[in-house]
Amino acid sequence: MTDREAKRLEKLLYYVLGRRPDEFGLFPVNGLVKLKDLLKALNEIDGFKNIKAKQIRDFFAIFKPERLVYLEEEQLLGVRKEFADPHVYKTVFEAHPPPRLFTPVRPRAWIKVAEEGLAAEKIILTPEEDLAARMARRRGALVIEVDTRKAMQEGAVFERYLEKIFLSTWIPASALRGPKVDEAFRARYAPKPKEKPQEERPAQEIVIPEKAVPFRKLTKGRKKDPAWKRERRRRHRER
Repeated sequence: MTDREAKRLEKLLYYVLGRRPDEFGLFPVNGLVKLKDLLKALNEIDGFKNIKAKQIRDFFAIFKPERLVYLEEEQLLGVRKEFADPHVYKTVFEAHPPPRLFTPVRPRAWIKVAEEGLAAEKIILTPEEDLAARMARRRGALVIEVDTRKAMQEGAVFERYLEKIFLSTWIPASALRGPKVDEAFRARYAPKPKEKPQEERPAQEIVIPEKAVPFRKLTKGRKKDPAWKRERRRRHRER
């Protein structure tokens, strides 16, 4: 990586992590983002579509950017707090969220979520359907629409993060709109039941009745010679 490429990467990382992570569908926890999540977002940007984790690690090892931090063991990245926008560390209670928000849900999970609602430590939502589609593609997920008014009527609470991200911990099923979970959907996405291995039958012991065993006379000691052998030995002695 050249110095010019390193400066370009540093500038991008500073903006993504320390200024507007919401534009990329990212929500830093304590100012830090998982490396794998960051890479998926960077791979959508022209000029960075082929960037790999090794290049990020090498960038930090060689150039040691002052404004950025990389925790190698935890695989977390961020902007040092003294350099970051203070709003990156804040969420605000939102009494009047947009009437529609969107969130990604994996197809297999949607089978249950459609009936029971969505619950998580942090549900990440956005009012921008295009951004939601990008977030969903990263996870192989569906884009699910949320009716915020109906959700709030049933007790859901929303927070705003910067401009393009909203957060919640629970959304009732009645406020969710997504593909119909019919038999075809279940057949395609529901987990397949595990087949039970066939039990091996124990070998049956075959009992042979005594009458079925043919009779054979048993003789003890040395068997008698046949008559022709005895006759030949006698003639040999007479010579």
